[in-house]
Amino acid sequence: MKRRLFFGLELPDTWKDEIAAWCASIRQQGEVVARNWSRKDMYHLTVLFLGAVDPADLERVFAAGEQAARAQAPFRLTTGPCGRFHRSRVFWLGLDGPDADLARLNALHQRVRAATVEALPGVCLEDRPYRPHITLARELRQYEATQLAVPRPMSHEFTELCLFEATRDSGQLAYPVIRRFPFSGASAIRTPEGPAH
Repeated sequence: MKRRLFFGLELPDTWKDEIAAWCASIRQQGEVVARNWSRKDMYHLTVLFLGAVDPADLERVFAAGEQAARAQAPFRLTTGPCGRFHRSRVFWLGLDGPDADLARLNALHQRVRAATVEALPGVCLEDRPYRPHITLARELRQYEATQLAVPRPMSHEFTELCLFEATRDSGQLAYPVIRRFPFSGASAIRTPEGPAH
């Protein structure tokens, strides 16, 4: 049976707790109405969605993750505004441009994509532009953007790429991490002269 996989970043518990509390508040006040809200253990940042992967290709996927992470240095991201995707009716929390190293996140996306195509020549990846976000709810029914006060900005340094699997646990959708790939790019190495840039 094929496995539904995606590369992503695992969020710190402090982010998950804060976001979950904010979602509970806006749901209670009726500012956002959706049929399907994400549980806080499912919050994550997708780097590249792979889709259905044959188990026989799993080692190649691992190799792609390792190759991409070897060239990547840790980088800092900060939460930002919220929004919605009209077509898919998804409600999301985004990242703050000035205070987030979005250039490095986008570079990681390109790196992971290139390594995956190299490891799995027949893989069919989405062509949509990369728009990093944390999915909070699906099947959005009501959204009052002007009334929403987003959670306080939270910042975190990400140090590893993760391979997630979309699976079912007792009938509930779950996203367990099945492999971690630490970033070990050149600027991740600290020298006696001072921190790397």
